Amino acid sequence: MKAWEMRKGTLGLHDVEAPRLKDGHILIQVSHVGLCGSDAPKLLRAGDFALPEPWRPGHEIVGTDSAGRPVAVDPLVPCGDCTRCTDGSTHLCSGLRRLGWDLPGGFAEQVVAPTANTHPLLDGLDPLTAVLADPTAVAVHGLRCTPVGSPRRLAVIGAGTVGLLTALYAHRQGWEVAVVHRVGRAPHPSVTEAVPATFHSPAALPMDETFNVVVDAATGTDPAPLDLALRLVNDGGTVVVQNAYHPGVHLPTQLRDLFRRSIRLIGSFSYCRRHQQDDFTIALGLLGEHVDSMRHLVTEGGDLADLLSVLDHRSSQTVRQVLTI
Repeated sequence: MKAWEMRKGTLGLHDVEAPRLKDGHILIQVSHVGLCGSDAPKLLRAGDFALPEPWRPGHEIVGTDSAGRPVAVDPLVPCGDCTRCTDGSTHLCSGLRRLGWDLPGGFAEQVVAPTANTHPLLDGLDPLTAVLADPTAVAVHGLRCTPVGSPRRLAVIGAGTVGLLTALYAHRQGWEVAVVHRVGRAPHPSVTEAVPATFHSPAALPMDETFNVVVDAATGTDPAPLDLALRLVNDGGTVVVQNAYHPGVHLPTQLRDLFRRSIRLIGSFSYCRRHQQDDFTIALGLLGEHVDSMRHLVTEGGDLADLLSVLDHRSSQTVRQVLTI
């Protein structure tokens, strides 16, 4: 079969052996794969990361199972036996493996995944939109599994895919939501119309504007998003950092000020299965309820090289790019 792989720092489309099935696993015929914001830096600057050799990317996977049913694939493969897995904190499992990272990903004609990780698509949810299940689960986890309190006023910093999906989920939970986007990078009107929130640039926010909860969904190579989050949060409020900052980025404030204001600073990594619920399943349900709106957040592209060329010339990713296999 054909698969995109990074070999010795060079991305290419290769002929590879078809994956072999093992007990408890299922063969997925891949139809769509999302190009995540976490994939792009590794694909564009492979030398900056400790990648498997070879590395087959792609963790936002949709395809069909052996019965021909459309399914979305949860890429997190925990051990299932440790105390973290027992309490549902599967994202913190020390033996966690991930499709598209430690395990061969979905930028291929076929992929093997644990049967328990495959989720049939709900009626009305098309495969293109279902690619958003992984980033939607990240958005759900950031608010579902952190102590953010009762819904009041919430700001999301970052108008990328995860930020917009966080705004959608927060609105559904009853929050009054504002999205703060990068200067000069306001989302397209079709996107702002699809997401129930007000949109602002940092300069347009009054200096005394504050929120009960601020979600940092921007992160990146400098601390500016977190610095803004700490300015916007109320005293006694909560800042949720939803994505990973690059190595070497430091906290941009004096710790004395942080604790004097009684701010809760919480990291939210990936997603989990806590409290007898599964963030990934909740995400699919959310997408199924908002199919028409979500179609504004995803678009089909050409091959992987074409998509990377697009990303290499953009400083942010508002609309998720999807490769059709």
